[in-house]
Amino acid sequence: MKVLLVGDYPPPYGGVSVHVEVVHKAVRAQGGVCEVLDVGKGHLPADGVVAATGYFACAASLARYAMRGYRLHVHTSGANPKSWILASACAAAGRLSPQPQLITFHSGLGPEWLAADPMRAKIACAVANSFGNVIAVSDEIRGALLACGVSRDRIEVLPAFSRSFLHPGTPPHGLREIRAEASPLYCAMLAPGPVYGKETLLRAFGLVHARNPRARLAVYGPGTELMGAEVARFSGEGAASAVHAFGELHRPTALALIASCDVFVRPTLADGDSVSVREAVALGRAVVATSVGTRPPEARLVPPGDADALATALVEAAHEHPSLRVAPAPEEAAKTDCLQRLLALYSNIPGNDAAQAADTAAPARQKAPETTDTLVETPACAASAAS
Repeated sequence: MKVLLVGDYPPPYGGVSVHVEVVHKAVRAQGGVCEVLDVGKGHLPADGVVAATGYFACAASLARYAMRGYRLHVHTSGANPKSWILASACAAAGRLSPQPQLITFHSGLGPEWLAADPMRAKIACAVANSFGNVIAVSDEIRGALLACGVSRDRIEVLPAFSRSFLHPGTPPHGLREIRAEASPLYCAMLAPGPVYGKETLLRAFGLVHARNPRARLAVYGPGTELMGAEVARFSGEGAASAVHAFGELHRPTALALIASCDVFVRPTLADGDSVSVREAVALGRAVVATSVGTRPPEARLVPPGDADALATALVEAAHEHPSLRVAPAPEEAAKTDCLQRLLALYSNIPGNDAAQAADTAAPARQKAPETTDTLVETPACAASAAS
């Protein structure tokens, strides 16, 4: 395997960047060669990660990797012009490689964005059909691409989740004290922008806390440490002190926080197939989520933007006995493990033989050769695929 992943790489820790990081580790754990062209905002030094630094440097890097025989796999939202500019650049560079290229569309906002303008659909059809494999993380995204004219034979639905590398780390500072006083402890990941449902969550928690003063809410994600005024405005003065914001957390720490809570909450107004929801289910947490995008059957669903319905579901989920949570059967869990399928695609294994891919959770047996390109300090690539 010789793969170049193109997409966001942590930090910040979002669904796309976490997925790219996990796939990067998985390919290398199998002895494959895998590099990442980071088109996100973090650009922190990391082994095998090259920062996309400006349009021309980004295009040059894509062409260079393609000519060296790398299989390009771009991860993008599909929900804004920059996303499709990036996809077009990868499609063009991919013609220089003997390997068929792949693209994964992640954002639940993509279908609405594509449907808003016929020209967007035409562009999506032309660009997506130039890739060998088109992956949608949800049925809704697949349906939107099919409506644009993308070939049915090219598209498959594959949630961006794997149980491999799901290892909680050290809990964030102060969590032990919060956990000791909380009954129950709710947890949610938030980020800037209305789509994450912050206002709805805080209003719902205010209603819950009014009924149960021992309830606590822990939130994490970029910008959460600065939302103090919003907490008091939406949840009420009485509940404000029961909301604890941890800011952005490294993934192992975030997993430790999820594993420590009683109920994980996903209040988004739009979604693809949330990685954090599937992580919470895999860690044995009760999950309450809005009925948007694709949700696993274990999640308790509520209408998006409905604070009253969310509050009711939060109270009910907190009283749910752990034995009532339905763990997916091994064969069902394998269907949502993206790494086996991706490793099969990277290795040119036919789809029906995907199970032949080696155990992705095994420790690395061979360190991938270091082929990182020299970084150039120029303005960040505007073709960021943040989702």
